[in-house]
Amino acid sequence: MPVRTGYVSYKVPFIRPSFPRAEDIATDMGRIVEANWYTNFGPYEREFSEAVASYVGPGFKAATFANATLGLMAALSEVIGRGDGSKFIIVPSFTFAAGPQAIDWCGYQPLFIDVEADTLQPDLVAAQTAHDEFGNQVAGILLCNTFGIGNSRVDEWDRWARETGLPLVIDSAAGFGSDYADGSKVGRAGVCEVFSFHATKPLAVGEGGAVVSSDVDLVSRLRSFQNFGFNASGGGATSLGLNAKLQEINAAIGLRQLSTLDRALTTRRTVVNRYRAELPRPFFRFPQQIEFSSVCFATVGLPDTASQQRALALLQSAGVEARSYYSPAVHRQDYFKTSARIGSLPATEHAVATGISLPVHQDMDPADVDLVISTLRALAGLS
Repeated sequence: MPVRTGYVSYKVPFIRPSFPRAEDIATDMGRIVEANWYTNFGPYEREFSEAVASYVGPGFKAATFANATLGLMAALSEVIGRGDGSKFIIVPSFTFAAGPQAIDWCGYQPLFIDVEADTLQPDLVAAQTAHDEFGNQVAGILLCNTFGIGNSRVDEWDRWARETGLPLVIDSAAGFGSDYADGSKVGRAGVCEVFSFHATKPLAVGEGGAVVSSDVDLVSRLRSFQNFGFNASGGGATSLGLNAKLQEINAAIGLRQLSTLDRALTTRRTVVNRYRAELPRPFFRFPQQIEFSSVCFATVGLPDTASQQRALALLQSAGVEARSYYSPAVHRQDYFKTSARIGSLPATEHAVATGISLPVHQDMDPADVDLVISTLRALAGLS
């Protein structure tokens, strides 16, 4: 059945969230009502936060949040500290605006860097140049795992951050369930990593997020931050905070989603591997490591802007919803147009101008995958 998105009906929508059965959610809601505990770190939230941390690996802890943007704000505030507007945090422009906005909310200015052309991951050399040029005006780094794909150079970023004394926070919004190149789970690097559990993500709870770290004290501070800065021992606010708690019903949904996540990832990776196998290179170029990611969607680079626009038009005509991510890049968005940047960000500009993101669903109908592939093969002059 076609899915209506905005004003267009698509046979194959860009995102098709997969949620637990309504009756299962109703059962959880019944237990919440019986317990009379709807939020404020109830039993579902406590179990979910422990399960999230355990999924990343032994020795990790997690603080859940009402959404990932609040998690970013909390992480930056607690790891780097609140700024007075005079210092910078290094961040790629090829990302979602939530990260740079969180930087601004925490009292810093974003300092935009480019990405690597082949991986679309933030360029470490550009970050080093930013540090060389801005010196002690740089307060920290917000590294982004682009599209939730684990950065294959994350350990180099970790080493450089330690050498320079710059705190490293990682925005892994779409990356819960992704693997780094060494097989470890995304979530284990930097001082902490931030995840989104928005309805569009592979681990979807509706609205929600989490910050994962091996620093137990940091996670304790994060849980205080999300609860008005209250201390667990009572006495009111002991530090600056806000209300960012995850509700019990979202945590209950998260537990059900987490129990089936590995199977969901297998089905998503099956789709992206078909795209990679059947869309010919070099006309179609996929980011490195995408096959080891949670595959929120599948981004592919095309030869030029004309090919990008033709692909989007052909897919729409075939009833397939595709997108151009991240378009416009953050440094091109009105609020950030005057923000500092390192160079002209050519790889970012090229990625925006030539990339398309293809739909990937949990248990995606093979016929829908066939339709996407045949439409794009026709663009490349293949049957």
